[in-house]
Amino acid sequence: MAKRFPWKSNYLKIPPFVQSALNDIDGDLITVAATKKIRRRDIGAGQYSHLGLSMASSSVVAAGPTQPAADAGKWSLRNAYGWDRKRQDWPMVQKTWTFESPNFGDGARNGWTMRSWTKDVYQHQIFEPQGMTIEASVLEDRGGEQVVVKFALAPMLSRDMAEFDLMLLWAINVLQENTGVTGVYASHATREEYVSAVTLDWQIFPPGTVDEVVARLLGSSNPTNAADFEKHVRERVQLFEGFEPIAYIRGQGGFGSYFGAQFADDLVVFENLRYGNAVYLLYQDWDEASQRSRLDLLRDQDAHFDRVLHTNGWQDRLIALLHDKLFERGLHRRRKGYRSKSRGQ
Repeated sequence: MAKRFPWKSNYLKIPPFVQSALNDIDGDLITVAATKKIRRRDIGAGQYSHLGLSMASSSVVAAGPTQPAADAGKWSLRNAYGWDRKRQDWPMVQKTWTFESPNFGDGARNGWTMRSWTKDVYQHQIFEPQGMTIEASVLEDRGGEQVVVKFALAPMLSRDMAEFDLMLLWAINVLQENTGVTGVYASHATREEYVSAVTLDWQIFPPGTVDEVVARLLGSSNPTNAADFEKHVRERVQLFEGFEPIAYIRGQGGFGSYFGAQFADDLVVFENLRYGNAVYLLYQDWDEASQRSRLDLLRDQDAHFDRVLHTNGWQDRLIALLHDKLFERGLHRRRKGYRSKSRGQ
């Protein structure tokens, strides 16, 4: 990735000045933020436009929270698109791949059969897009050559969150990559405000007609960066309907909106409508998994879930996985009317 900004990109580990500031904070909640003196002419030249800073006449204007630029560095890229972290330090697990093959070499005449193969693989730790945002605010502007701006990152962090050190490194690097400064402060937010920011409010809907299910899932939510939102949801519901889900699910929170279908106590398929870069099949008890925070929902060994990226042929891969996982559970639901696009039918 080509370097976009003139300042230091990121840190390999938490720098001493951040660790020192962290040690001086008594509370549990941490805000990643820093102040910076910025030349007025740099703002006018657009160097900070990705952070919502601009000039209006002679005044500096801050436009509010912005999504960090994905091309600012590797941590910003992970923030925007997620992170697949191969864990060679974890035990290997068995993974199964499922595919359809023609019977006796002629699927048109003899039909098709689901087949699978299994091998030992390294586990992957999946981090969904984190949805961190940066808000700029002008602290001091006396009309001179420089202004003082504070950059604050959301959401805040909690010391008791899973892998706090890694999440702190991620957050300070997102701020560093996009602003050239970073730091930590004690958050003034309450614990309740933190919990509300990371908790998903899950709603369960019974099956119904496609129109009924789509209407329930849409509600009043329409993520600003989800193109063809209703069409997207309708296509997923039409795909799920063929496998006879027992319920539909919708989860909303401050940094994402999720929807999907439940096929068994330990088989739920869902995706994040805000980012929409993958579908997840979760193989854990849903009542337990749904109690997790947005940050922890998928931060687990991938023996417990599969991720189907939205690349060419992803629908076929999802359908094949669903066939296999339903078969494992004794739920022999073959998708009604399904014809694989990969076979050109």
